[in-house]
Amino acid sequence: MTNRTQIQKKKPPAQTSSKAGVEDWKTEREAAFKIIWRGTHKDYRGCLPDGTLTVMSWAKYGGGIVTASSICVDELAERQEIIKRRAR
Repeated sequence: MTNRTQIQKKKPPAQTSSKAGVEDWKTEREAAFKIIWRGTHKDYRGCLPDGTLTVMSWAKYGGGIVTASSICVDELAERQEIIKRRAR
């Protein structure tokens, strides 16, 4: 099972039945984003004035600046795979 499949099988917040489920989902997404943020060159990552971590999104996903809450699932999964490959 690929990382993309694992992320997609998680229930989004709207479909979870409890507040704890929503928090778990957010925490997992934020942890995955933090790994991506650490693996991104410092010229392509940053921080908003409120402390939110950001990275430059790839052009095929629309480009621009994304945060843990705004990055699409496909980009999150693809970037995680690339960082894992780089670490080997």
